[in-house]
Amino acid sequence: MADYTTFNEIAVGDRFPETPLQFDVTESRVRDFLNATGNTDPAYGPESGRAPSMLAAVYLVDLLKARNSPPGGIHAKQSIRFSRALRVGERLSLSGEVVEKYVRRDRPYVVSGFTAADESGAVVASGTITSIWGRGE
Repeated sequence: MADYTTFNEIAVGDRFPETPLQFDVTESRVRDFLNATGNTDPAYGPESGRAPSMLAAVYLVDLLKARNSPPGGIHAKQSIRFSRALRVGERLSLSGEVVEKYVRRDRPYVVSGFTAADESGAVVASGTITSIWGRGE
């Protein structure tokens, strides 16, 4: 048995992961992100207590891994909506759900929706990611 989910096994409505992932918006993550992107805007950083919403790029990687897709997949497109800037020190809960799957030109596609919510449950970011599902080995 493969240690990934095949296209035939995945279904619309599947949620991942079973327990939402946790992502802490730490001072070091914010500093690293600002340095990596060359962002020198004083509105962001540990001193201001705010982090750019695009820090989402960091936490989406782990969420996508939780789908357990086979090797050979291709990230086709994504759409992210941000509700507010992130706050240094807050913890986000991340979850996803398969919202669509289809075959186009003999390629299997999976569309996943995701949300990132703060500790009160308010959504701080949401969106969709479309992937060409890997065929595995």
